Amino acid sequence: MNDFTESTNCLNCAKSSQCFKQLIPSELEFINENKTQILYRKDENICKQSAFASYVLYIADGLVKLYLESPNNKNINIKILKTSEFIGLSSIYGDNIYNYSAIALKDSNICLIEKESFRKLLNNNGNFASEIIKWYCNNEKQLFNKIKSLGHKQMHGRLADALLYLSDEAFNQEEIFLLLSRKDISDFACISTESTVRLLAELKNEGIIQMDGKHIKILDRVKLINISKKG
Repeated sequence: MNDFTESTNCLNCAKSSQCFKQLIPSELEFINENKTQILYRKDENICKQSAFASYVLYIADGLVKLYLESPNNKNINIKILKTSEFIGLSSIYGDNIYNYSAIALKDSNICLIEKESFRKLLNNNGNFASEIIKWYCNNEKQLFNKIKSLGHKQMHGRLADALLYLSDEAFNQEEIFLLLSRKDISDFACISTESTVRLLAELKNEGIIQMDGKHIKILDRVKLINISKKG
């Protein structure tokens, strides 16, 4: 169940993203008046693929998994979003729906910002819009790399890419593998869970990774990168 939390005033937010730092106090107050802050518990759905998108979602604090839903429970995990990132930006000018589903990997505070209010700031503040475009471009680059991996690589290369992504320094503050199941990892690599378990065991035996329960530690990143390159 969603919990309405004590909403943090945007003027005093200690975890504001770079884009919100481009807003003047009156604009921050405008956002504050047109948002709702909700606490989503671990494993709770935040948005549903193809559902009507009424809001742009901002992760004030938390960790969120984005995924594409497919038949027969064969989902594709797209990426993990951290504090100060957005969900649903494409709905502002594109299709008025969420193009993916999102689930909280841990308890996460999410700000639901009315789309019309967000669009107004984009139109009126060029610096704010520029920062949003920068974030969107970086996000797009990651998606292109994922498509390339899925389209051109075999199982070993796909799993290597998934492990390299999940062990990236961007997630250093999180015990990311403890928050993911083996199926989650397989859905990042788009291979079966059985194949994921088998290939992880191979990597462990080769001394490339270390496993302790759900925790995975990369011991030889160079070898893992080589596996990725060979595909």
